[in-house]
Amino acid sequence: MKTVCSQSIDVRVPVGPVFAFATDVTRWPLWFSFVVSAQQPDRHELQFGEEVHLCMREGRRRWQEDFEVTRYVRNAFLCLEGALSASRRIDLRFEQRTDCTRVVCGIAYPVFGGWLSQAGDTLLRKPRLAAELRNSLVHLKSVIEDAHQGVEAESLGTREPLFV
Repeated sequence: MKTVCSQSIDVRVPVGPVFAFATDVTRWPLWFSFVVSAQQPDRHELQFGEEVHLCMREGRRRWQEDFEVTRYVRNAFLCLEGALSASRRIDLRFEQRTDCTRVVCGIAYPVFGGWLSQAGDTLLRKPRLAAELRNSLVHLKSVIEDAHQGVEAESLGTREPLFV
């Protein structure tokens, strides 16, 4: 059975810079708390059908997995599915609001072992994942907003930007 955990946050930056930063998989360890390292071929913008390699963690356990980009719409969607199993999935959705961008992140993963495993996952694992996902999105928001303020300040000639 597949379990889905989803969180969202509003970032006070236009959708273009938010999408560019959040879909740069090599930056995921900076803000995604459960991603240890990420490799993207050729360091270019992601494309439909491309594979990325992620090393993830849960507590003390670490594992590596290849993901395939199954949905990519600039400034709107990024969907990664496990290359060997469609059960593990990471979805990012971006919605332009009047003065901000809403970032919605969903994580889907398989739970094996029947109703007892499902109940244990619902009581223990899923709330922990939801809290980590929420913290990751808050961290993403602070990194992007701070960097965007740096870019605006640089245009006024007062400070160096954190990213472009």
